Amino acid sequence: MLYDQPLLACHECDTLVNRVALKSGQKLVCPRCNATLQKAGKDTTAKGLALSLTALILMPPAYLLPILTFNMLGSNTVDTVAKGVGHLFEEGFWFMGLLVLLCSMVAPVAQAGLILLISLLVRMQRYNGLLINLLKAQRKIKKWGMLEVYLLGILVAYVKLIEDGEVYFGVGLFCFCSVLLATTLNAVLFDASVIWERIGQQRQRVAA
Repeated sequence: MLYDQPLLACHECDTLVNRVALKSGQKLVCPRCNATLQKAGKDTTAKGLALSLTALILMPPAYLLPILTFNMLGSNTVDTVAKGVGHLFEEGFWFMGLLVLLCSMVAPVAQAGLILLISLLVRMQRYNGLLINLLKAQRKIKKWGMLEVYLLGILVAYVKLIEDGEVYFGVGLFCFCSVLLATTLNAVLFDASVIWERIGQQRQRVAA
C-alpha cells in the first residue's frame, strides 16, 4: 500500500525515496546516507519532554556542586565539574579545556534544550520551519555529548586519590549520574523519525 504522495525526500541528502506503509518494527532507510526516513513507532515527545526537563533541572547542581572531596593531612580539596574545566584553562591546556567544556557541559545542555523545544512544538502541533531546523541541530549536537567519558575520569581520579588520603563523594556526583541517566534514556527513547513523518504529512495536507 502506497501513500497518496509516493515520494519522500530525505531530510539529510534530499534523495527521493518511495513511501511505503510500515508494519510494527519496520523502518524506511535512505539508500544514499542511511538516515532513517520512516519508522513505525509511537509519539515519544512526552518522554522527551520529561527527561529533558529533568536533565536541565539537575545540570546546575551537577556542574557546580562538589563531586569529590579529597582530604589529606587535614586539608580538604573540593572539586566540581566547572572547577575541573577551569583548572585545564589555568594550566594552559586550552584545546583540552574547550573539548571538555563542549562534551561535558555545552553539548548536553544544548541537547536537552533542543529536545525540550522540539517536544513542546510537537505538542502544540507547530510543524514549521523552526521545528525542522531544531531537529537538524539536535541530530548534529547529540554526537558531542560525552558525559559517560567524564564520569569515567571521575572514577579513575577516585581510585588514584584514595591511595593518598580520604576521598568523599559529593552531592554533585549523584546529580551528575542522574543527568547522565536522563540524557542516555533521552537518546535511546526519543524518536525523531516519527516527527519527520508528521512534518511530511502536514506538508501534504497544505499542498492539497
